Amino acid sequence: MVNKKYTKPSLSISQQIEFLIAQGLQLSNQELAHHVLSTISYYRFSSYLLPFKLSHQNGSPRQFKKIATFEQVWQLYQFDRELRLIVSDAIEKIEVAFRAALINVTSQLFHPFWYVERAYFKESKANKSKKRDFFDDYLKTIKAISINKQEVFIQHYHQKYDKPEFPPIWMMVEALSFGSCSKMFDNIQSKEVRNEIASFLGQHTTIIESWMRSLTYTRNLCAHHSRLWNRWFVIPPLIPKNAPITSHIEGNYRFQLIAFVIHQLLEKISPESNWRQKLFELFEKNENFPGTTMGFNSNWQSDPLWLI
Repeated sequence: MVNKKYTKPSLSISQQIEFLIAQGLQLSNQELAHHVLSTISYYRFSSYLLPFKLSHQNGSPRQFKKIATFEQVWQLYQFDRELRLIVSDAIEKIEVAFRAALINVTSQLFHPFWYVERAYFKESKANKSKKRDFFDDYLKTIKAISINKQEVFIQHYHQKYDKPEFPPIWMMVEALSFGSCSKMFDNIQSKEVRNEIASFLGQHTTIIESWMRSLTYTRNLCAHHSRLWNRWFVIPPLIPKNAPITSHIEGNYRFQLIAFVIHQLLEKISPESNWRQKLFELFEKNENFPGTTMGFNSNWQSDPLWLI
């Protein structure tokens, strides 16, 4: 256990700028720096400073490389922001299509109110030992949505009907989070039904289960404005054995992996999408594009992602 007290003081914007200059960061536009640090917290911004710093030496604070400028750091921050916007737009299309497949398949092969019946879900090992399982927490979420009635269509259902107790699947799926929908899909007992849902997204069931978990995680990163450009994705997606980039991405849990997944799904659900072209153009207009940090080839234009 660490036994050390945190003693770093709060710094004013002017002191933050002085601190950066003292560490060797070149700063030619004080007005820009003051504006940036006034609208983006120093702590958030500091993660974009790291690639421009030298390695630690004798425990002293890390200094900046001689060529590092504030404008370069700001450009990297803006690049990452644009990347999140492009990714968020793509995941929205995928999420909506996934919800639609979940609704359309299960409401026809089961019935409109199946989702609150335990018999339609896998019996987990936890359930066998009489501990809480997926269904317990899932049903708690369903009940909270019905009780709180934050969605107008949920309010309308309860105002007009008293039976069944919960709204039909096509309403509830639109009120559940992406993560809850993903877990619902994972836990459906019928493999045939899961296969049918996965077929709408063009991949094997096991692959879709993995990809929805990874995209839920990525979506949450975007929603909280977290870094994507140098992120090590802790929930990496499975890659099909016949994928053209398999040999390239083994052990690579960087953004390139997520870009591949997004492209593959959009090819199926939105073939007219120019998402990959937008991504290419974003990389192309950023001369300091950190490609290898994101899992791409050092010559990023020749990366397998663009050749699929």
